[in-house]
Amino acid sequence: MIRHYLRHIWRTVLPLLYGRTRFRLFLKSSFGDIDRRVQELAAKTDYFSTFVRPIPVRAPFGKSVLVVAPHQDDEAIGCGGALALQAGAGQRAFVVFLQDGADGHDEIGMTRDGLVSLRNEESRRAAAVLGLESPCFLGFADLGASIREAAGRLQRIIRERHVDAIFAPFIFDAHPDHRFANYALAEALEPISWPVRVFGYEVWGLVVPNVIVVIDDVIDKKMAMLACFEFANKAVDYVHSTQGLNMYRSRLLGSGLCRYAECFFETPREEYVDLVKQVRTGESAARIARIPADLNVSSDAAGRRDESPGRTPSW
Repeated sequence: MIRHYLRHIWRTVLPLLYGRTRFRLFLKSSFGDIDRRVQELAAKTDYFSTFVRPIPVRAPFGKSVLVVAPHQDDEAIGCGGALALQAGAGQRAFVVFLQDGADGHDEIGMTRDGLVSLRNEESRRAAAVLGLESPCFLGFADLGASIREAAGRLQRIIRERHVDAIFAPFIFDAHPDHRFANYALAEALEPISWPVRVFGYEVWGLVVPNVIVVIDDVIDKKMAMLACFEFANKAVDYVHSTQGLNMYRSRLLGSGLCRYAECFFETPREEYVDLVKQVRTGESAARIARIPADLNVSSDAAGRRDESPGRTPSW
């Protein structure tokens, strides 16, 4: 019995005491020293778990939470459990979708408007599972070419709702739209004057988990949200695969402490903005290095050509 309690203290109390200091040291010395593609590889292989131990955090995560989702269903996959806990705690939560979610519509014989309408309605049903108001759909067809406009509209939402906690895809997520979402969010947050917690969530790859949320009590609600996305689930079984991810993440808290968990990469606003700038600058430098000197092509145009969101389906 004593051994059990000592083990529990080791897994929960010590990370609370030392986790933040270790995280700040890690953030300053690790991400800044390697290029983006190596950063992505390190994140996907869970390499950083030897340096950073996740700290358990609980809802509410703020008085006004905003979930930034590039596509319809990202919010349920990445932070559906945390969103359910936030709503259950009686605090505000709101979801905004950036891209219209209709890339590849012609390949399945649908019009773009038809697919957008279908996916938006699925997102409304998912929000209703938690009793949330209808999400906001910004509807950009090409998010990579709309970063500045997306940033302006996000900033208006953040100011109007006085948002103090934001969930967004992890900056090193594999989908280019998820990276563009971070670029827009960082621009939106830069002039904000009050403290904002930013949580990077998992969709197409693992995060560097410096915080963890136990979602045992709301896993059924999360699965119900995911089941609303019938269109996307025809391509990938997100219900099954996401449940498996959340089961896998429970191992970080040790045996018997939870069955399902969501992991996030949390940063305060200022550090988040600085990190995204580093990643964006590194990506621009790498892009310029790939352009032959005799080509009269701007770096922005080359980036859209090389990493167009249209090349990757948005589901």
